[in-house]
Amino acid sequence: MNFLLKCLLYTIMKLAGPQRAKKLIPAMARGGGLYLLDVAYNNIGILKYENSMVSGEHYLVTKVLAKNLGKIERPIMFDVGANVGTYSLLLSKVFPQAKIYAFEPNENTFKQLVVNVDSSVKCVNAGMGSEEKNAKIFTFADDLTSTNASIYGEMFRSYKKDDLVEIEIQLTTLDLFCEHEGIKEIDFLKIDTEGNEHNVLRGANKMLTEGKVKIIQFEFGEYNVFSRVFLRDFYEILTDYNIYRLDSKRLIPLFEYNVFNEIFRFQNLLAVKMDFPFDDGQ
Repeated sequence: MNFLLKCLLYTIMKLAGPQRAKKLIPAMARGGGLYLLDVAYNNIGILKYENSMVSGEHYLVTKVLAKNLGKIERPIMFDVGANVGTYSLLLSKVFPQAKIYAFEPNENTFKQLVVNVDSSVKCVNAGMGSEEKNAKIFTFADDLTSTNASIYGEMFRSYKKDDLVEIEIQLTTLDLFCEHEGIKEIDFLKIDTEGNEHNVLRGANKMLTEGKVKIIQFEFGEYNVFSRVFLRDFYEILTDYNIYRLDSKRLIPLFEYNVFNEIFRFQNLLAVKMDFPFDDGQ
């Protein structure tokens, strides 16, 4: 689709010239029900959520992580916000020697997670945050295991979704968990917590400060409006990391903070420790 669209836009620009094309292209898009901003976002790795191939997660695990972490004898990997275990399963397939910890606070989803994953994955019925406490997670009454479950119920209400249920959950911190389990270093940390990603990193202050986490994947998007967290907040807590955005088959460098990257639409970001010998495949 993107390739064909690029060809069409190029042809219009060539035949009509830049000035006329500026008027023709928006008019044609409106007539065809095409939202040009979404097309632009897609070209820079944003709003790619259909599946792991489109989002770039499959590329990240099978190509990028395989190349950079594949030689580690027993890598330690955290899947925070594991849902039913799809991501953990991909990690265990590519890294059969890894020790994977899958965290899922929703008790309904946790039951499916335990059934779905193999013995290389340790399932933990808890969420991660900035402190250890009891909390509530919101999800749909007719879909108790939704991947959209979040502690920010306001997000659902803004979309006029009233059929919500509240589920009591337990939150801990990454620092406390690592201390309790005797984990000294994390090779890969994936965080998908529907707006709570920054709090998870705040709860990992000791591990981050000591440089004990090599690579971090986290989501940024609409939920951050309701958690009131900017992209800049991630840069400030990840000062020793290079930031990338995932695209389907590439990593897009976002090393220097730029206010124009404050785009509150779905995207996956990657933070890589600056002193880690990393091959981004570009």
